[in-house]
Amino acid sequence: MKVLYFSKTSIPSRTANSLHVMKMCQAFSKNGHDVWFCALSEIIQKQLPTKEIFRFYGVKECFHILRIPVFRDKGKKNRFLWSHFFIIPYLLNVLRKVKPDIVYGRDIFSCYIAACFGYPVVAESHFPLWYGKIASFAFERLHKHKNFKRLVVISEALKKEYLLHYSDLTTSQVVVAHDGADPVESNQLCKQEIGTSGTLKVGYMGHLYEGKGLEVIAAIASKIPDIEFHIIGGLDDDIQKWKKRIDADNVTFHGFVQQGTLPGYLKALDICLLPNQYKVLAHGADRSSNIKNISLYTSPLKMFEYMAHGKAIVASDLPVLREVLNEDIAILVKPDDYPGWIAAINLLRDEVLRNNLGRRAKSLFLKEYTWGRRAVSVLDGLER
Repeated sequence: MKVLYFSKTSIPSRTANSLHVMKMCQAFSKNGHDVWFCALSEIIQKQLPTKEIFRFYGVKECFHILRIPVFRDKGKKNRFLWSHFFIIPYLLNVLRKVKPDIVYGRDIFSCYIAACFGYPVVAESHFPLWYGKIASFAFERLHKHKNFKRLVVISEALKKEYLLHYSDLTTSQVVVAHDGADPVESNQLCKQEIGTSGTLKVGYMGHLYEGKGLEVIAAIASKIPDIEFHIIGGLDDDIQKWKKRIDADNVTFHGFVQQGTLPGYLKALDICLLPNQYKVLAHGADRSSNIKNISLYTSPLKMFEYMAHGKAIVASDLPVLREVLNEDIAILVKPDDYPGWIAAINLLRDEVLRNNLGRRAKSLFLKEYTWGRRAVSVLDGLER
C-alpha cells in the first residue's frame, strides 16, 4: 500500500516523537509499503539534506520525506488555531500529490482533514487527546467519520481511558501497540570505551526532564561509589541542572548521542535503569501544561532499546511498565524506594543473573516488540 504518515514534528530533532515516527516509517517500508512521511514543522533557515536526516536517526533512506510549514507567530492571538487553518491548502496539495491508499498519523487535525476528503485514516495517540483544544475538536469528529479505521495507542491503560471518555468508541477500534526498537546483533556492535575497565557500569538513556528518574540516581549514586553511573542523552540545560544536584564522583554525563553511535554505549553497560517516577512531564511541558502527567500511559523507547540489547534492567514498578516487564526479565522497584534500587543494583553484581535477565528480555523483545512487528499490527486487516 501507499502510506502517507502525518506528524507534527521537527526533523531532525532530539525528541522521542521524531525518532518514533522515523523508525515507524522505516518499518512500514521494510514491510513492503510505499511510504511518504509528511512532517508538519516550523521552517528554519538552514535545512539538513535528506541524506543527513536519515543518518541522524540511524534509519535507511527507504521512504520519502515532505515538509509542511507550521505557523509559529507566538505574538499572535489564537496562533494555534491560525496555524491549523493555514496548513489546510498544504495538506490538500500533499494528499493530491501522494494519492495514498491509507493515511496514518499522529497529527489528528491532518488525519481529520484527510478523512473529510475521502481517505481512510488510522490515527495514533500517546496521551489523551482531549487535553488539547484542536486535537479534541478534530478527534471528536474523526472517530465518528466513515473513513476512520482505528486508533492506535501505546498502552492498555491509555486504551481504557479512551473507551471511558468516548462512549461510542468500540474496543475493536482501539488497537494497543507498545513502542519498539530495531533488532540488534551483538557481534555487529563496536563497544564504546567508557569509564574504567573492569568496573560495573550502570546506565540511563534518554531525556532528563522532571519525573524521568534522575531523582533516583541523585539519591543512590553516592551510596555505591564503586559502581559507575553513565547518563546518556538530555538537553544541555537539563544536564547542567542535574550536574549541580548530583554530588557524586561516580556519575558521568555523556550528553546527546546520535542513534548510529548509541548501540556502542549500550554494549558497554552492564545494567540499565528505567526509573520513571509517579509523575512524568511530557516533553516540553511544564507545571502549567494541561498534559501534566504521562506516567500512567507511557511506553518508553529506552525500555525496548534495553531489551533489544539484552541488558539487565532495573525499572520502576508501575502498572504501565508491567504491561511489558515482569520479574522474569527485569527487577522492579517502587519509584521512591531508594534502598530498593541500591539493593537491586547490588544483586546484579552477579554476572550470571544479569545475563539470564538480559537473555530473556531480548527473547521477548524479538518475539513481540520490534518496529517491524509493530508496523504489521497497526495496519493488520487494512491492506488492499
